[in-house]
Amino acid sequence: MLFTLLASCLTSPHAAILPQPTLVANIRSTLTFRSTAETASTESVAEFTRAHHLAPWEDIPEFDLLGRSLQLQDDTADTADTDDTDQVSLNPAFGASGSTRWTLTGGFGIDSGDTSNTEYGLGLGMQWFLVDDFAFAPTINIWGFSQEVKNAFGGSVDLMFQWHFIKGESWTLFSDFGCGLLGSNNNVPSGGSQFNFTPQAGLGVTFDVGQDRRWIVGVRWHHISNASLYQNNPGRDNVLVYTGLSLPF
Repeated sequence: MLFTLLASCLTSPHAAILPQPTLVANIRSTLTFRSTAETASTESVAEFTRAHHLAPWEDIPEFDLLGRSLQLQDDTADTADTDDTDQVSLNPAFGASGSTRWTLTGGFGIDSGDTSNTEYGLGLGMQWFLVDDFAFAPTINIWGFSQEVKNAFGGSVDLMFQWHFIKGESWTLFSDFGCGLLGSNNNVPSGGSQFNFTPQAGLGVTFDVGQDRRWIVGVRWHHISNASLYQNNPGRDNVLVYTGLSLPF
């Protein structure tokens, strides 16, 4: 029975023939036409569609591996730039209230009363900005004194204050003042004592040198005397020039 039906279908003059797949219009072309001819009639759209028949799979864009790779690199670079910007924004502006910094300085001074007497020192300190542009700046110093009779070495703790009263885009002008306590192995000056006070004041400039670091240059009046706690108090007034770096805490 099955073979009879199959033979009948194959020999029939009206055997079924599968229809050809219907072509569809090119998607991009159709959309472009519609966007540029908003006032066109329905017949015009139909004619345009019939003129741009494509099989469905022929309208798929090619996969550009190189273009995709470059796009991913650009996306990664944009993310990295955003991360760097966020990191930079975490650093407070120089002189902002509540910010703290380290200072490393070195200086050389000359006794204004006797230029044969000199001093040289290294200091480690900090800047703690109590309010905007005004800092408490304690410093620990190591000193060497070249003078008549006996040279001397010593150390001091200086309690200083800084006021950055003029600020440019990448620099500041400041004044500083304060007092310290100095101890030495020999008398300073030679006819004085081994324990002294060090009142001082001066002017300085800071320059932005990148990565939140500042170059410091300054000059101070640096006085050394024992405030008449001892029988002899000759005192010594030095012109001290110093330089160094201010670093983020």
